[in-house]
Amino acid sequence: MRYRAGVKRTILDVGPGGAVRLLLAALASLPGLLAQESVPAKTLPVPGEVFEVRGCAAFLIRPADARNAESSGGTPWVFYAPTLKGLPSKAETWMFGRLLAAGVAIAGIDVGESYGSPAGRALYQALYDELTKRRGFARRACLLARSRGGLMLYGWAAEHPDAVAGIAGIYPVCNLVSYPGIERACGAFGMTPGELRGALSDHNPIERLAPLAHAAVPIFHLHGDRDHIVPLAPNSALVHERYLRLGGAMRLETVAGRGHDMWRGWFQSAALTDFVIEHARGRNGRTAGRIDFAAAGPPRGAVRLVGPERSILVPEKAEVPCRWRFADGVLTASPQWDSVITPTPYADFRLHVEFNVNAGDSDNPEANGNSGIYIQQRYEVQILDSHGVAAADYKASYCGSLYRLRQPDRIACLPAGEWQTFDIVFRAARYDGDQKVQNARITVYQNRQLLHDDVELPRKTGAGKPEGPEPRPIKLQGHHNEVRFRNVWVLPLELD
Repeated sequence: MRYRAGVKRTILDVGPGGAVRLLLAALASLPGLLAQESVPAKTLPVPGEVFEVRGCAAFLIRPADARNAESSGGTPWVFYAPTLKGLPSKAETWMFGRLLAAGVAIAGIDVGESYGSPAGRALYQALYDELTKRRGFARRACLLARSRGGLMLYGWAAEHPDAVAGIAGIYPVCNLVSYPGIERACGAFGMTPGELRGALSDHNPIERLAPLAHAAVPIFHLHGDRDHIVPLAPNSALVHERYLRLGGAMRLETVAGRGHDMWRGWFQSAALTDFVIEHARGRNGRTAGRIDFAAAGPPRGAVRLVGPERSILVPEKAEVPCRWRFADGVLTASPQWDSVITPTPYADFRLHVEFNVNAGDSDNPEANGNSGIYIQQRYEVQILDSHGVAAADYKASYCGSLYRLRQPDRIACLPAGEWQTFDIVFRAARYDGDQKVQNARITVYQNRQLLHDDVELPRKTGAGKPEGPEPRPIKLQGHHNEVRFRNVWVLPLELD
């Protein structure tokens, strides 16, 4: 081997036939060299995998303990953004450590300064497909948006709300007009400023919240009131105002005196981290964590069963005279045995019921104010006048019980004559043909107090109909008591 000074190359003296051998060796090694060059370079704050998705650097950090990769849901994970140069950073080490300890993976993709453009959203979908279709990850991810990652993740989420278990944000950008501004962002969208301004309803997160509210996606933002780069008012505060108006559930924690900075509290927030863990792990087939009482009114997509103008409930048995009566927004139960049901069946759902038990004078405590909510006509949540009953005497047939199956975890009854509430999330039993493979699950709140937290229902209750793979209607029971109902609505869900 000899070198020529001043020339940055190497000349090899390979001798007779050596050129052929060298060429063959080079060709043989070419696929490996290309494969090495195709893996993008990226430094992560904790050990993980860096790989290529459609020419972009993607990363995946897996938990060492895969106990939460449940057969029914896949590996729980967090979709992180923005994955630009230097991100995620060491600032996220504390948070990532707790996510990994909880069995939650973290993934992201560097799509450049996309500002939530369609091209960037397509790349986010490519990573989602890679993880869910080829690597066994859960169909729903919890999104973690830091700063302008909000534009990217909210843009993708609005088009795929059923793939989102929750959204967490650290001073996230949610308004293109606020940051980076129309003039600066329009190039990423391949538009002029005027064109982008006219298309904000298709691209600006604050204009695209309805699909997320309709899918009951919970949101939690941290944002400082001194943020001059991504101001609170046109971003997180505006999202909060609009999301609640749409019937969505959102928590906004405003941090006094903080701006768009690297304060440790942003990245070591136990509340935010717990939210991410709960929704990354908890929304895959569970009924817990789906009710936020800060939301105003029924969510978008809810069916009003008993409203101010009418009730759409129908007699359970057409051949039996119906003695239920509706007036002034209140449905009063029959003084006989006849019951009413929803006109359509429901599988997974969220249900809100306001009820008012009548006063009775029977010596039998189970005869006063007796009614019930029969989930799928199979599983009864008991309604009864049980106010004042001591905990030691409370039976699994008293108000709030899963009838003769389980007592409530706490007593939350109000006196007869006062309006009360039940808020219920139900996941139907899963069947393979006629064989039950997963029990039904239920979460129940009475007067905003948690009675049953994602409890399994191993069988029907009391006089309920037999379990089976087909969904059935929801029933309000007539039981010789004129219990009153108002503001009853149901929101269909898909809890897989």
